[in-house]
Amino acid sequence: MDAAGKKLLLVINPVSGKKLGRQYSKMIIDKFSESGFSVTCIFTTVNENAYDMTMKRGKEFDLVVCVGGDGTLKETVCAVMKLENDMPIGYIPMGSTNDFAHSVGIPDKVEKAVQAIIDGEPRAVDMGQFGDNVFVYVAGFGNYTAISYSASQKLKNIFGKNAYYMQAVKEFFHMKGYHARIEADGEVFEDDYFYGEASNSYSVGGIPVLHNIGVRFDDGKHELVLIKMFHGPKQLASMFRSLIKKDITDNDLVVFRHCDNIRFSFDEPTAFTLDGEFGGEQTDIQVKTIKHAVHIITAQPLPVEDAPEVEAEEEKETVES
Repeated sequence: MDAAGKKLLLVINPVSGKKLGRQYSKMIIDKFSESGFSVTCIFTTVNENAYDMTMKRGKEFDLVVCVGGDGTLKETVCAVMKLENDMPIGYIPMGSTNDFAHSVGIPDKVEKAVQAIIDGEPRAVDMGQFGDNVFVYVAGFGNYTAISYSASQKLKNIFGKNAYYMQAVKEFFHMKGYHARIEADGEVFEDDYFYGEASNSYSVGGIPVLHNIGVRFDDGKHELVLIKMFHGPKQLASMFRSLIKKDITDNDLVVFRHCDNIRFSFDEPTAFTLDGEFGGEQTDIQVKTIKHAVHIITAQPLPVEDAPEVEAEEEKETVES
C-alpha cells in the first residue's frame, strides 16, 4: 500500500507466542520506516491491552499493525470497529497456532509478514457477532474447546500448537455430549453434540479441516459445523478418518452449513471459546455475521472457494455403532 506520509500505529504484545515481540520490534520499525511510514510503537501491558491502546490512540493514525496472537488481533479488531473510522489493520502473527493468519495468507515469518503489509492492500473481511461480543474467526462449544485457554501459556510458548494436542490427550477420557438446539438461517438441528462452532477460517486449533468446502472471508456467511456425539468405536473411527482426510463434510456425524444467523440453545449453561479465549457460559446465544466489518491488509487477494453441494441430513450414509 502507499506508505508516503501515512502514520502507522504499531501495537506489540511482548508475551505472545515465544515472547519475541520485543526482539523483533527494531527490525519491524526499521522496515516500515524505510518504506515511508511514520511509525509509533507501543507495547501492551497487563493493565492495557491492544484494545485499550488502539482505542486511546487509534484516531491519530492512518493504519494500525498489531503483533501477537489471535487474542491480540481480536482486541485490535474490536477497537477499530468501535472507533468506526475504517482504519486498515495489519497483522504480524506471533501466536501458537495463528489459524486466521494462515487462512487469509498472512506469512508466518515476521519479515515476510511485514513486507506483505508494505506490499499489500486492505481487504474487506467479515467478523462475527456473539451476543454483545465480537470474534474474528471462531465461536465454539463442546469437547476440547477449553483447550485453547486451559493449556498453560508456558506450554504454548515452548511447544506451540503441540501444546493443544498434549492437552487434548489429557481430556480424551472426559468427553461428553452437549444437548443443543441450533437454528441456522431457518433450519433447526437438535441432538447431543461432541463439538460445535461458527467459524470463518480454514483451521481451528491448528487443524486444517475446512479447506475446499466453500469457506470465504468476505461473503457475509459463517460456517456452522456440528459434530454429533459418538456412539461406539466405529463412529469414533469414522470421525478420525475424516479428520485425517481433512474432509468432514461427507461424514454422517457432521452437520455443515454456510449461514449468517445462528442461534445456539442449551439445557444448561455451556462454555464457549471465542478465538481461543473463554467466551462465557451460555444457555441461549445468537451469532450473526458482520459483513465487511474491517479491512485486513494482505499481499494477495483473499482466497476464494466454491461452495460444494450440501446433502440433506437424511440422505447421508449412516455409520453403524
